[in-house]
Order: sequence, then structure tokens, then C-alpha cells
Amino acid sequence: MMILSRKALLLVAAGLLANTLSAQNQKFGVALDQKEAAPDQVVCVPVFAQGFDNILSYQYSLSWNANVLKFDHTQNYQLPGLGPTSFNLIAPNRLLVGWADPSGKSQSKPNGAVLADVCFKAISIVGTGTDIIAGSEGFLPSAGGAEAYNAQLENAWNPNLMVAGRVDIVEPNATTALNELNNKPTQLFQLSPNPTSAGSRISFTVAKAGEQLVILTDATGRTIFEQKITTKAGENYFDIPANAIKMKGAYQVSLKNGQEVSTQVLSVQ
Repeated sequence: MMILSRKALLLVAAGLLANTLSAQNQKFGVALDQKEAAPDQVVCVPVFAQGFDNILSYQYSLSWNANVLKFDHTQNYQLPGLGPTSFNLIAPNRLLVGWADPSGKSQSKPNGAVLADVCFKAISIVGTGTDIIAGSEGFLPSAGGAEAYNAQLENAWNPNLMVAGRVDIVEPNATTALNELNNKPTQLFQLSPNPTSAGSRISFTVAKAGEQLVILTDATGRTIFEQKITTKAGENYFDIPANAIKMKGAYQVSLKNGQEVSTQVLSVQ
């Protein structure tokens, strides 16, 4: 398990100081997706990057209600050196996550890029659910807490960019092919600008005309904006109005087409 102490993280970064990269206003966080699962089903929750600019290493914990979900496995690793040993289950409701770039060159990812999937088995009854929260819970005092070091030796972890995930337990017949829907790659879209100080534009391409639902939720999971849009075959655009976003922080933008949902994080600064 690659959980690094604060001293070790600094040593890793110190050896790379020659890579002088601009780090002005760098901030790092993670956002987790929202999923549904039937009882006894395994569901995989993507972890998305936010502010992943020239990052050398990070560590944080994931916490959830152990009466609702049981940790099963991880998959879909999208960073060099990230793998099963980067995730350490230290309690029934807590997973420690740690990574350091083995190339020593630092890594960058666009906002909304998947870093990995964390998979759970639903062990509770229909109607229950749990948030999945990234933070510093579970670290020994000597190991620090949630941290992300960039090439300038700065701790870029920003708790305001953390977006909790959630899994709700539903009836087995409430969804169609639930395993496939929860674990297959979702449709893609772009957010621009991101970060933003006001509104942002969603751009995406579809094969045929239809309808999509745009949903904007805040860091607490509360829906603050929702609108159905009519799409045409080909490229489509939709502008999230600036007045829908009244506070700085991280928001989750979802584009829903029937049972297929794409999600990205929008940073408002």
C-alpha cells in the first residue's frame, strides 16, 4: 500500500524540484460519482480528477456507511503506478488511497478525468443509501492527512473541491441491466470554461436527435439547477446560466440520456 508520510511525500517532491513548473493558484480535489445498486449487487463508483495540474503525489481517505456498502475491489486505473496496492482497507468503512508518480515528472489530468473506480457490494435493504466522502479520516497523526503535492513542493489539496459520491439501494427491477449501466463508460461532454467565475457551456455530440437532462448539484448533493433540452444529431451546446451558480466551490454537472449519465466537476472560483 503506497500511503506516504508527509516527510516521504516531501522527499519525493524535493528530488524533482528541477522541474520548475508554474503552480499559481493550483488546487487539487477529487469528486465521486453517484450510483444506484440492487441488494447484493457490486457497483463501481468512478473517482474524478479536479485541479490535477503537475501533481507528484497524493493521499486521502474514502469513508462510507459500512452497514450499506462493503468494499469489493478497485479497477480502471488511469495513472502510471496506480493499482490495487494504492488502496488499503483499514476499517469496514474506510479506504486509504495513496499515489506517487513513479516517473518523477509529475502528471496532469483534465477536470472530470477518471482516476480509478472504487467498487462496493450493496449489503443493505432497498431505500437505504450512503455518501462516500473523501478527506483525512483514518490517517495516523504522523502520516498527516489528505494531501496532494505538486512540482513546487506545495500542498495543493483543497477540501472545497471535494465532491462526495453516493450509492442508493433500489429495487432490482427499478433499473434495466443495472450492472452494465453502472460500470460501463458513460457518454462524454466538455465544460468550458472550467474553472469559471460565472456560467459554463456544455458541448457534446449525439448520433440522433432526442432529449437530454442537464442537472447541476452542489457539494452537498442538492440539485440546484435542472433543465430538459432537445438535441439534434451532431454537435450540441447548452449554456449553464451564471445565476444558477451563486457560490464558489465544486459542483457536479450531469448530462442524462435515459439511463445513461455522464458526470463532470465544475469548479467555480
